Amino acid sequence: MENYCKFDRIVLIGMPCSGKSSIGRALAEYYNYQFIDMDDMIVEKAGMSIEEIFEKLGEDKFREFEYQVSCDLRNMSKVVIATGGGVVTRPKSIEAVKEGSFVIFIHREFLRLATTPKRILDKRPMLKKTTFEGLLQLYKTRLPLYRKYADIEISNDHNRSDAIAKIIRIIHRKSVGLE
Repeated sequence: MENYCKFDRIVLIGMPCSGKSSIGRALAEYYNYQFIDMDDMIVEKAGMSIEEIFEKLGEDKFREFEYQVSCDLRNMSKVVIATGGGVVTRPKSIEAVKEGSFVIFIHREFLRLATTPKRILDKRPMLKKTTFEGLLQLYKTRLPLYRKYADIEISNDHNRSDAIAKIIRIIHRKSVGLE
């Protein structure tokens, strides 16, 4: 009964490097759901890497692919979905993926994000050439959007295992009608 989840789709939103993918994989394993990384689906749909999409086609085309994938995900069940950090910047994309889903904002404080090693940031096209000030502006712009679209907000500033355990407790309580 502890692994029971009434939600067909669990969607994780948050800034790049906030822990969406690692938390998502753990939740998928716990609930015996499929883990889906939206960026992987975009790569498959576009036939090129995220970096190539940004370089050759631009951010607008990337966001079009993101919307198409968001719509595709509405028909899936028993999945945990890690979104790209910018999905909240296009209302039609976040609303499509949010439909019928339980949305969790994985929050990391700005200074924790800002101290992410460069080798990791360089794998994210939107952050590759971003300055400290640029990252701060991105954070300030997106933070209210994450909070707007999330059903719950979980801090991932310290211990990832604690964040996962807290999510599981909340989902359990909601699934058995205690919240």
